Amino acid sequence: MGFQGKKNIVKVVLSSILLIALVIALLKLNGIRDRSVEGWTQAVEPFEGYKEADLKIKSAFKSNSNSATPFVRYQELFSYFTNGFNEYRSKNGALIHYPGDLSSNGRKINALEGFARYFPLAASWLSGGKPNIVLLNNNEVDLVALLREGILAGTDPNNAEYWGDIQNRDQRIVEAADIALGLWISRDLIWTTLTTKEKERIANWLNQSLNKEIENNNWNLFPITIHKSLESLGYSDKTYDQKIYETYQNYKTQFYLGEGWFNDPPNGVDYYNAWAIHYSLFWLDQIDPDLDPKFIRKTHKEFLAFYRFLFSENGFPIMGRSVCYRIAAPAPLITGALIVPNEIPPGLAFRALDLTWSFFVENNSLQQGTVTQGYFEPDMSILDSYSGTGSCQWSLRSLIVAFYVDNYIPLWNSPEVKLPVEIDDFSITNNTIGWRIIGDKSTQTIDLELLHNKEKAQPKLVKYGINNKIKEYIAHRPIRPNNHNALYNGYLYSTAFPVPSSP
Repeated sequence: MGFQGKKNIVKVVLSSILLIALVIALLKLNGIRDRSVEGWTQAVEPFEGYKEADLKIKSAFKSNSNSATPFVRYQELFSYFTNGFNEYRSKNGALIHYPGDLSSNGRKINALEGFARYFPLAASWLSGGKPNIVLLNNNEVDLVALLREGILAGTDPNNAEYWGDIQNRDQRIVEAADIALGLWISRDLIWTTLTTKEKERIANWLNQSLNKEIENNNWNLFPITIHKSLESLGYSDKTYDQKIYETYQNYKTQFYLGEGWFNDPPNGVDYYNAWAIHYSLFWLDQIDPDLDPKFIRKTHKEFLAFYRFLFSENGFPIMGRSVCYRIAAPAPLITGALIVPNEIPPGLAFRALDLTWSFFVENNSLQQGTVTQGYFEPDMSILDSYSGTGSCQWSLRSLIVAFYVDNYIPLWNSPEVKLPVEIDDFSITNNTIGWRIIGDKSTQTIDLELLHNKEKAQPKLVKYGINNKIKEYIAHRPIRPNNHNALYNGYLYSTAFPVPSSP
């Protein structure tokens, strides 16, 4: 190497050192290290044998294996997630420490999410009379005992794995809703095994959520779910009855837009309508059929009349936040098959579920016993700062309702009904939210046009890179790109160039 080449290398090295020094100075100046995330430096290694598990689940969903009984694929899928849950669980079972990048909420909250977001899946599995003894790596595991142990440890203030007291605008409120729901779904198997003292302790922890400040959006549905679940179990705090009633009524009045769609501040209309709002309304209807059956069924039907056009064998067009929840997208079609069967036949609901899971599984969205933090592979460019190691398990919501709904209608073995894009080309517009969906049968491409963004330039995704990594290394907290513009302000989103690709 010549003198000039060596000189250039020295310049690059010096520039890098100066850049790092500058970043450190700026971070210290802003006190950014003071906001470091609990447990940031505690990495979790994948369990031994994870590669074989990943290959096995991909094999179960390969196209040439679809001749097998559909339920077999989903039995394998349940075993995959249950094995991951078991491999990463803490000593007392209340915390599930999945590998991956932490959120701004810290390690313990991420591990609480790992427990809470899996729990309803196991509960739905068990509610259909399926065995509580599952075989994992040739070892028999009692699923009921596993869940029971974790819940008792997590709600015990004297236990090292206590989930913590619930504060205002606390992520624990979100997770408490899933725990309450899981207890309701599995009520005949877990709740009935608890002593009066244990039930009271669990109810006391959950009820902390009812007098706390919450985000004024889909979060309104979490305390309602908690209260209604405990009410059905006979352990609700009656002093909150009126508050919960008013919360529900105010939510409808303030956020319902029409045609089945809700506004969800601060981002407006996105897929939270599917995997958070209609998902929660379905469960509220199951828990308390007298709550608001006419509204819930009417909005479910109207929502699905348009929403069902989004699905194809290539997934669906991604936009909006929480991209890693993507495999939960078919959930309202599954619930619709139960409560509005005239709009969604079971065969159509299962077709959307099966194609969606097949698409993402075959493209490496399941790794190391859990759901990846990205679209396919892990990708910090599209991972929100509030999303951590257990967060992406919200993708399981389509499976949770599938196992539950199959208890009432034949989902797995229903006659197949093709998706709209498998039948013909189409273009359909929803004027209430300003979305147009265009389907191309020949390519199985679905385009989503956000009509209110038509005059805007198509924004590009900001990639997570070395600068983010340096800042995170110093700050000990997630510093990911803000891609709200790319995910909400584009005119066209398509299965032909899904996030994070560009057209």
